[in-house]
Amino acid sequence: MAWPPPDWTECVVTWDEIMSLQRFRPQALYDWCDRYPSESCYHVHGWESTEGFAFRFEDARDATVFKLTWNCR
Repeated sequence: MAWPPPDWTECVVTWDEIMSLQRFRPQALYDWCDRYPSESCYHVHGWESTEGFAFRFEDARDATVFKLTWNCR
């Protein structure tokens, strides 16, 4: 079985986005995920090796809130 499952919703945050937004550190993304009130799981993996982070959410609604909060794709 693939992990995370392929039906989870992915949000990508590139290093260019992180550096241009200056309003947060990469650790803030993880902190947000840990504090967000959800019963669902999330998974983080490097995106394109060193280009950024791929946050994958079990619940698509969590992914939507993440995208809106962090202005990512």
